[in-house]
Amino acid sequence: MSVRSAHASAIRALINLQLFSLDDSIADDVDLFVEGLDSMALMQLIMLLEQEFGITLGPEDLNRDYFATLGDLSELVSRKLTA
Repeated sequence: MSVRSAHASAIRALINLQLFSLDDSIADDVDLFVEGLDSMALMQLIMLLEQEFGITLGPEDLNRDYFATLGDLSELVSRKLTA
């Protein structure tokens, strides 16, 4: 399992347990905003990602494109972890 895939699995679990139902049948490239990610859930997700991965997301990271899919989120987390 690649690091990106591991991050996607961890992010899926966070979303599924804390925010809204997101089971394994949802592909990593499915639009999370269509699946239920709204502005309130997005703010909660940002806090969860920061806590879970020990990263800080700044204003430059708050772009809808970074939060659109699990794949996009795992790229963002990977980038922040290697910075």
